[in-house]
Amino acid sequence: MDKRFSLASRLIHWAIAFTFLYLLLTVLLRLGWMNKGQMGGIIQSSLENEGMIIDNDLAGKIGKDVRRPMWNTHTIAGYVLCGLFIIRMVITRVQGAAFYSPLKGGLTGYQRFRSWVYVLFYVFTATSLLTGLIIKFGPDSIHDINEEIHKLSLYYMVAFIGLHLVGVVAADGDKERGIISKIISGEGARV
Repeated sequence: MDKRFSLASRLIHWAIAFTFLYLLLTVLLRLGWMNKGQMGGIIQSSLENEGMIIDNDLAGKIGKDVRRPMWNTHTIAGYVLCGLFIIRMVITRVQGAAFYSPLKGGLTGYQRFRSWVYVLFYVFTATSLLTGLIIKFGPDSIHDINEEIHKLSLYYMVAFIGLHLVGVVAADGDKERGIISKIISGEGARV
């Protein structure tokens, strides 16, 4: 029985995927188009056209204030991901893991690599969720180190999404034909 394609597993997979993509979008917006310096420059330029001059610090503060509602949704999506992660762990506990232990003997190189990718994904996801919660609710004494660790989440998120997409497409074309259809519709899955 392939547990990866049960209705519960598919729903949680897609909920986590869309939440991850939303979190990534908010990070990319904050780093790019909605960067406080970028927004501050636009604000300074607009005010200058109206005959008002403000310094870079004030413009950056106003830029941060403008993007705050967007960034608040990042925090909310983080809470949603915490809940989804807990649900995923419960499903995994009830149904069993959908991948082998990477320490199990007799695995092919592909199976071992795939297993390590998933283990690292869960460890890194737990770490980014925990550091996000500490940033929000933890003591000031450990805020900065947790913020630095949390910012590194961008790199594992992008790497995992890329590896996952390449791996799924490759598997669908070779060892696991129909895997893309199964994760979408569950069709052909034995549950």
